[in-house]
Amino acid sequence: MVLYHKEFEQAGKAAGVQVWRVEKMEIVPVPSALHGSFFVGDAYLVLRTVKQKDAYFYDLHFWLGNECTQDESTAAAIFTIQMDDYLGGKPVQYRELQGHESTTFTSYFRGGITYKAGGVASGFHHVVTNDLTAQRLFHIKGRRVVRATQVPLDWANFNKGDCFIIDLGAVIYQWCGSSCNKFERLKAAQVAAGIRDNERNGRARLVVVEEGSEPAEVTKVLGKKPDLSEGDDNDDIVADISNRKMAKLYMVSDASGEMKVSLVSEENPFSQSALLSDECFILDHGKSGRIFVWKGRNANPSERKAAMKTAEGFIKQMGYPGNTQIQVLPEGGETPIFRQFFQGWRERDQSEGLGRVFVTERIARIKQVPFDASKLHDSQQMAAQYNMVDDGSGDTQIWRVESSGRVAIKPEEYGQFYGGDCYIILYTYKRGQIIYTWQGSSSTRDELTASAFLTVQLDRSLGGNAVQVRVTQGKEPAHLLSLFKERPLVIYRNGTSRQGGQSAPPPTRLFQVRRNLASITRIAEVEARGRSLNSNDAYLLRMQGGRGVVWGGRGASQEEQRGAQYISQLLKCSNVTHIKEGQETGEFWSALGGKEEYQSSEQLESQTLSHPPRLFACSNKTGRFVIEEVPGEWSQDDLAEDDVMLLDVWDQVFIWIGQDANEVERTESLKSAKAYIESDPSGRDKGTPTVTVKQGHEPPTFTGWFLAWDAARWSSDYVARAMSSLKVK
Repeated sequence: MVLYHKEFEQAGKAAGVQVWRVEKMEIVPVPSALHGSFFVGDAYLVLRTVKQKDAYFYDLHFWLGNECTQDESTAAAIFTIQMDDYLGGKPVQYRELQGHESTTFTSYFRGGITYKAGGVASGFHHVVTNDLTAQRLFHIKGRRVVRATQVPLDWANFNKGDCFIIDLGAVIYQWCGSSCNKFERLKAAQVAAGIRDNERNGRARLVVVEEGSEPAEVTKVLGKKPDLSEGDDNDDIVADISNRKMAKLYMVSDASGEMKVSLVSEENPFSQSALLSDECFILDHGKSGRIFVWKGRNANPSERKAAMKTAEGFIKQMGYPGNTQIQVLPEGGETPIFRQFFQGWRERDQSEGLGRVFVTERIARIKQVPFDASKLHDSQQMAAQYNMVDDGSGDTQIWRVESSGRVAIKPEEYGQFYGGDCYIILYTYKRGQIIYTWQGSSSTRDELTASAFLTVQLDRSLGGNAVQVRVTQGKEPAHLLSLFKERPLVIYRNGTSRQGGQSAPPPTRLFQVRRNLASITRIAEVEARGRSLNSNDAYLLRMQGGRGVVWGGRGASQEEQRGAQYISQLLKCSNVTHIKEGQETGEFWSALGGKEEYQSSEQLESQTLSHPPRLFACSNKTGRFVIEEVPGEWSQDDLAEDDVMLLDVWDQVFIWIGQDANEVERTESLKSAKAYIESDPSGRDKGTPTVTVKQGHEPPTFTGWFLAWDAARWSSDYVARAMSSLKVK
């Protein structure tokens, strides 16, 4: 039976965020103007509702302040279970502890989170609107997840490295330490503006105070300023990348009358088939401060309801810190963070063709745009989703990497790459320049090193603003394929195009033809074995003596069939015959070394997995590569000029370098991206392309992932402009 509470009637009826506070074992709604402010002595429920078409999806959090009572904590957990029941068991549940909130939770409060002293139990439990007699001090910490913590109004709580809000009622002072930077100033100003607008109804003045220039009104309250400490660099919670892959999977059972957990797999990526609908499972990622509980739809009701309690017991049993984050997920409501631990996760509503299904995450507002090359110049969103800056009609120059440097390739040979070579491709179009560095799988270490060096050298000669894209053989992005106009890109498995360097090709060769977008096609030489075939593609088999056979799989397109015909002409095949899958002769199989099993599933390869894009700030200041995820829906505000950022859109990873990023971060950025890709919990392809982008020279494949990108923004001091818009004096 679902327990009822009158507040449940209002829960999840419309898209957005709702907040309730636990007061005397009841839940009381919090006005939207005060969302993001939490009393440290209280417990809260927070519900985020997303509507897609006619369906609703929910994230349900219960938040516990450091000083809330055991009774309030228990009540919050019970109300969470009851609200989950009321909403049909659909919500993903989270336990949130003060100062250790999940990225999902912090994304709801873009203006930051404020921790206020007191709570219901202490008797000090409400905000006084228009209180012009207030005397409070807030310590501002964090750049992406801003936390304003109320501390005693005393110089002992100040330091030189941070910003503080001195709230004196009619005037709100933003005090800036001598070592804080402009981005911290902006975040502090946003918190101060929130107090002015939401608690004072706009009736207070905001004033910026520099350390050492405190006005009389401040020293009257605080006294004379003593020498202050430098502060520390411990920013928000960060994830050490070395822990990303360390996860285990356990099954939960109460068959014996008490909850027990048994190990299913101690190494990820896991198989999705391990998750049984009749059971509950714990995915243990405690080394990175997070565990998940997965509830099968047919699991024992007592197991489903006790999921959060089981997780808390598991944390104690494993000796993990008490602030370890907990997520409880119903079957069918898995988040991308959970799915990343599984190899090849498939959605029940997997999209057909080239489209992607973006599920109930923060990027739900990014709509899938049909591919139309003629509109690429006008649509940044299309450019981002399909990784196409334009239709490839700009100017292309190609060089082969040799010990003597770059050697120009004849234009008539464009579009033919050899696995024993490295190439540098310079593409110039109206928005700027792109340098593709293509590295063959059989190229030598010296050639790989030289290709990286020559790319940097070319970039410098062009002014240092080109977008750099490293491409490994077989991982060519769609835009690179488009540069060869009506000719498909042909990749020979081995060999070289150097004069005198070629060796005789094998007598039997097999080429796979696959369409990428519209008519953009790639032809790659593969091992001449039956197992290399795929029902979704077309192939050319060049047999001994020069005869050619074009083989069309059941899922092959007309463009792929034409591509197979093109490569047969390029290789000067004689007596070309065309056969369909299932019409193979004995001679055909004999040329491939005998008939073997090959990829022939009815599920076409063109179906793509859903991998929502993710943005991270990178740092190696501690000597380890540390990443911090940026929560919520992004804008340019999230790209700080003194940072290196990683934008992961799955089929490639962008490295964005701010103009004030330090030299170590600049030089280590490629290494950082490589470490990020290799440590992906899902066992990701290590050949995923990396794209280096410099501030002010971002291509539309990058900018299209951000809301309302302003190309002119970097040419002015946008931090000063933003401070001015907040009416800070």
